[in-house]
Amino acid sequence: MNKMVQTIQSTRKQLEDLPGCGKSVEVHSSFASQWANPQKDVNSKLPPKALDSLRNTVLHRLNVESTEEIPFSLILVDGILLFYDEANNESPGAECDTGLFIYAQYETLKQRREARSAYVTKDGIWEDPPGYFDSIVWPNFVKYHSNLIAAHPEITDRKVTSAGGQKSAHEANVAICSSDMPFKDTLEVCVESILGEWNRRQQIQAQR
Repeated sequence: MNKMVQTIQSTRKQLEDLPGCGKSVEVHSSFASQWANPQKDVNSKLPPKALDSLRNTVLHRLNVESTEEIPFSLILVDGILLFYDEANNESPGAECDTGLFIYAQYETLKQRREARSAYVTKDGIWEDPPGYFDSIVWPNFVKYHSNLIAAHPEITDRKVTSAGGQKSAHEANVAICSSDMPFKDTLEVCVESILGEWNRRQQIQAQR
């Protein structure tokens, strides 16, 4: 876990030292990854009018005329243990400016996992043995996200509709939404989280 934290810190330092790092083209050229490329049908997940509306909302909120003028670039860090809170507070997600925790209900996760075919890992071909999801995957998901679940019980209990627990400083900066929601709603939560963090940073800078 500490190695992942160090990797995020190192990447941030490289970005800060990168000439013209505010321009997305330079950032993309230096940190592009085949794993970060979107699916070919990503635009089909949302009706064109809805996507255009969201794009216009972003431009308006940022007071720019085109996407080329957006004043920041994004580096998305994806990982199943990003928000695991260790006792020493070395949570990898805490190194990020804002967090997006997109979860799914037990039934959805189990269906997705069991629909997988065998896949290649660095140690060879892996195929889940019978009962693997219930005995290993789900219990560890609950274990390593216990703090988030305590603050947002709806993550594991579909009967709960609102968060009721106390949030740590980092958890308060993590947007929580379900992939069982309509895709448009999930995307709006993510976009709002990013814009909210940008606005917060601008306000802090204006006060200096």
